[in-house]
Amino acid sequence: MPMRITGMNSGLDTESIIAELVKAKSQKKVKLQKSQTKLGYKQEAWKTLNSKILNLYSKTINNMAFTTAYKQQKTAVSNDTIASVITGKDAVNGVQELQVSSLAKSGYLTGAKLNGTYSKNTKLSEIAGSGVASGEEVTFSVTVGSETRDIKLNGDSTINDVVNQLRNAGINANFDEKNQRLFVMAKTTGKDADFALTASTDGGFKALSALGINVMDPLTKAQYDIYAGFADESDPDAQALIEKEVTRQAEQLKSRILELNKTIDEHNKTISAFYKEKGYEDSDGNVDITNLETDYQHLLDEKAALSNAPAGETEEAKKEREEKLSKIEADIKAYDAYKEEKKKLDEAEAEKSAAEAKLENNNAAIRTSVTADMKNKIDFAKKVVSGQVSGFTPTTGGDTAATRIEGVNAEILLNGAKYVSNSNNFEINGLTISVKKATEPGESVTLTTSNDYDAVYDTIKNFLKEYNELINEMDKLYNAKIPRGYEPLSDEEKEVMSDRDIDKYEDTLKDSILYRDSTLSEISNIFKMAMMSGFEVNGKTMYLSDFGINKLGYFNAADNERNAYHIDGDPDDTNTMGKSDTLKSMIASDPDTVVSFFTQLSKKLYADIGEKMKSNDYSSYNKVYNDKQMQKEYDSYTSKIAEQEKKITAAEDKYYKQFAAMETALAKLESKSNAIAGLLGGS
Repeated sequence: MPMRITGMNSGLDTESIIAELVKAKSQKKVKLQKSQTKLGYKQEAWKTLNSKILNLYSKTINNMAFTTAYKQQKTAVSNDTIASVITGKDAVNGVQELQVSSLAKSGYLTGAKLNGTYSKNTKLSEIAGSGVASGEEVTFSVTVGSETRDIKLNGDSTINDVVNQLRNAGINANFDEKNQRLFVMAKTTGKDADFALTASTDGGFKALSALGINVMDPLTKAQYDIYAGFADESDPDAQALIEKEVTRQAEQLKSRILELNKTIDEHNKTISAFYKEKGYEDSDGNVDITNLETDYQHLLDEKAALSNAPAGETEEAKKEREEKLSKIEADIKAYDAYKEEKKKLDEAEAEKSAAEAKLENNNAAIRTSVTADMKNKIDFAKKVVSGQVSGFTPTTGGDTAATRIEGVNAEILLNGAKYVSNSNNFEINGLTISVKKATEPGESVTLTTSNDYDAVYDTIKNFLKEYNELINEMDKLYNAKIPRGYEPLSDEEKEVMSDRDIDKYEDTLKDSILYRDSTLSEISNIFKMAMMSGFEVNGKTMYLSDFGINKLGYFNAADNERNAYHIDGDPDDTNTMGKSDTLKSMIASDPDTVVSFFTQLSKKLYADIGEKMKSNDYSSYNKVYNDKQMQKEYDSYTSKIAEQEKKITAAEDKYYKQFAAMETALAKLESKSNAIAGLLGGS
């Protein structure tokens, strides 16, 4: 807005006069703003209410429209310290006998205590008695189930490197510096998830021994026996393992190439942006970086020249020098970032080329490498099995030796039938049985599955609770009359009020914004009429009252709670807790009637509300109010307010020009008067 200086000659308060002249137009703008604010409150209120209606409609009512919502069962366990049971929808009522033979356990290896004091950063070659030289390559394998992966290290690899590679191979591992032990464990319970650590070279064997995890447990022995059983790497079974490993490595490389392609694209985008910014790439995409290093060196030279202040430098010159220096440093930083990006790009492209080379000629390079590894494993396994290699870590337990616990499956007998699981959970005939402890010899646990009438009762009770909360809120909103004179506050009105008073005022207005709203009345009546409907069950028309579910009555209910329903005999309802519980009795004696009635009621509610929520020219899908129409009106107010602001500005400009002309005329008149007075000898 331009600065205006007025009233210099006339002495008039021009600002106030013009404000009064345009007051009518300003008041019209304020009126439009208040109407828009009021509409915004209404939109906000409807969004909140619609969300609650949609939640009841799409979840609770939708669920209760199907008989599965009422097919509730429970299973009692005679000894819950042995097992717990979750009853599924396909469970069969009856009594079953359970015996727990064993629990599932994870494979676990507590390594032997190391002979010395080491940290996670200690190198293999630094562990006393390791026999692994600095730089010496060492290899051992991790087998989990049917998957075997090689761990390739060297004498300069640290204990932490070993831990990380074990984790990458599919098992958990950790080095406890306080106790100087390596802990290795399977990721899940069960026999199939157990692991074996086997060496494929002398160096690998020495590394495992030095780490205290070279243990000849049954699973590890079985792995050595497998490889020792092959005649050589051409053995058909060995070839099958080779091909499996070739496929695994090839898929791994293909996946890595895809990752590298994305990485390379990102690096190229960043580099291209740098080239464009610095002028090394023209509009046709041609790149010429011949002068790039020269430009970079020039920046370094300029920085050096500007870094030291010359003698007698003025403040202005200092400021100019520092500004230039700051810009040059920013340019150097951009060049350094480019160089780092280019380095990463070159590394990614080199890794991609190496990966692609391994995949050429039907994975020939991978197959050669895997075949060589297989030969080493076979040769070394034969030496181990024949006793030519010794030095396995003892597993006698105690405070220094290793301890190996094998992974085992859980095993149970249910009604005399044997079941085995990798975990302590069994899913059998609709029941999820979680075992906690093995039973004693001759001991058994009884599982009794039966209808859960309390759950059916709670389903209906929870539905009524949600319905009552919603219908009470709708009645309260519909009956909340707007206090006389309440309109949205203008900015000027807010200036003379405290924040607390503003919030209180606006909350009062918002709470009553849907007073006597016709749409609210319509959707409320949809709910009320459906709840009052009768439905035919076994040739008889039944109502909620037949199940002991009623309203309290006009004089007994609190304001805005007269359309809520209460269950006779509900222990949580002080209004009806003393009455007989008809609903609970009917669920136990005639559950089919209860299910038939409430599924029909829910389907009617779902259909009637769904009809109201259909999309049309005025409302969106899943909206019970005219959200499209409201938004259109809101946008219209925005346009009208903008138009009114233009009119106000135009009127102000007009009046300011007129007053400016008057001030100019008065100035000229005063000048002439002074001149005449001077001629007549005035002072």
